[in-house]
Amino acid sequence: MGLALTGCSGDGDGTDGGSGGADGGSGGEHAVETEATLGKVRGDLDDAQAAEVLEAVTGVVDGWIDGGYAGDYPRSAFDDAFGAFTDDARELALAQPAVMSNAEVGGQIEGAEVTQRSVSVDVLGVRGKPAGATAHVVLTVELAGGAERTDEVTGRLLLTPGKDGWRVFGFDVSRGEGGA
Repeated sequence: MGLALTGCSGDGDGTDGGSGGADGGSGGEHAVETEATLGKVRGDLDDAQAAEVLEAVTGVVDGWIDGGYAGDYPRSAFDDAFGAFTDDARELALAQPAVMSNAEVGGQIEGAEVTQRSVSVDVLGVRGKPAGATAHVVLTVELAGGAERTDEVTGRLLLTPGKDGWRVFGFDVSRGEGGA
């Protein structure tokens, strides 16, 4: 499938697993739009269902990016980046402030700009319903003032659907200086 979505999703209220939140959430407007594409679709899902998963998962990823890396600086609050994470995944993410957000340097910098944001979403369908998704993420984050540098954040977020929308239950993310 070659479905692609460029843009933002979610209305920012956090109830659908979409982007949003205070302390850095942009409520749907990004300096650089997310380039989102549908990756592998396994199982029995039709194109419309796969497109819905792509849009919803992109909203979750955007919420993490906006809350964790974008926003106003200096700041020390990054908890809202993990609003769509399960409790266990949120705890693990908060324990990794240098990778999962700008929390480690947030009080020392004057600004941060996400200059590249792309996500490819693989989807698993079971009995005609979405059962899981993996979001493969590539970000370029430019830090200004104090810790001036360009970092590349890459990895994957593992998501499961629930009554309140898609939730991140696991992740494998790395961050390195140098950018894309």
